[in-house]
Amino acid sequence: MIDPANPAKMRALIAGLQDQMRSALSSEVRFPVLSQRSYSGVLVLGMGGSGIGGAVMADMLRGTSRVPVMAHADQGLPGWLDEECLVVASSYSGNTEETLAALAMAEERGCHLAAVTSGGALGTKAESNGWPTVVMAGGHPPRSQFGQSFLGLANLLQHLGVLPASDWQALGRAVEAMDLASCEARGEALALAVEGKRICLYADTPRRALMTRWRQQLNENSKLLANVEVFPEMNHNELVGWESGDERHVAVVLRTAMDHPRTQHRMNITAEIFQDQGADVVVVEPDGDTPWAELLDAVWVGDWMSLVLAERSGVCPVDIRFIDHLKTTLASLP
Repeated sequence: MIDPANPAKMRALIAGLQDQMRSALSSEVRFPVLSQRSYSGVLVLGMGGSGIGGAVMADMLRGTSRVPVMAHADQGLPGWLDEECLVVASSYSGNTEETLAALAMAEERGCHLAAVTSGGALGTKAESNGWPTVVMAGGHPPRSQFGQSFLGLANLLQHLGVLPASDWQALGRAVEAMDLASCEARGEALALAVEGKRICLYADTPRRALMTRWRQQLNENSKLLANVEVFPEMNHNELVGWESGDERHVAVVLRTAMDHPRTQHRMNITAEIFQDQGADVVVVEPDGDTPWAELLDAVWVGDWMSLVLAERSGVCPVDIRFIDHLKTTLASLP
């Protein structure tokens, strides 16, 4: 178990992301199904650091999957979910209240069920019911285990026929292409560029979850508030709000080769507006020759950014006392 009194442990965990992913690539799928089947939809349950992998996966598959793949961060379920759907519960601890509540509803509806967890109540249920399961090593902050949860989910989905074999293979190559020194250096440079500013994170729509991962790391590691919006939607509302933007703000714009051509124009024009308001604009272009490689590179850069900001401000990147207080208070309520 990581010691909150030793914030240096988070640096070690972030530095070990590539090795964590390499290990996760060979993770076992327990209780595997004997034959693949077709699903009418896939829903990945999960909250916070346990749920972001599902959100990222849904974004990555949105343009290619023949069935809808969606992430769900809530304790209820959407009405369309039925017995023809696959529901994957992702909870690092295995005891996430909202995820277990949604899972119970999915059981009642007769959905096909699977799990990604380190144990807890979810692990017990998965084992007793023989659901396809990837078991993660426990004892760390969920946000530090993106490699386990995301690639564990990917392994599960490729086993169940949802993630194409070509994507699974591309993920393996992307893990090997990760560059620790480069990501750490670019993450530190990004931290210095946004330090002391009100941070606004922007990207094309298919990379919303990636920017949400950055925001979550800034929230939990750096103890900072940050805003996330995507193109082109932000051009229809948030852009007007920039009339109150000024030199206190910094706009971080993630740009990739996969961005829609019209969105690329929108980014150029919008960046000029930000600068006219006095804000700094920082453009981030992830390294990688495939969307999967760009994704993993950008995740690692964002992790380093959040850690460097935490270290420079003297806050503990491990501590989550507000969340702990919330959970303790909720536990005392009926």
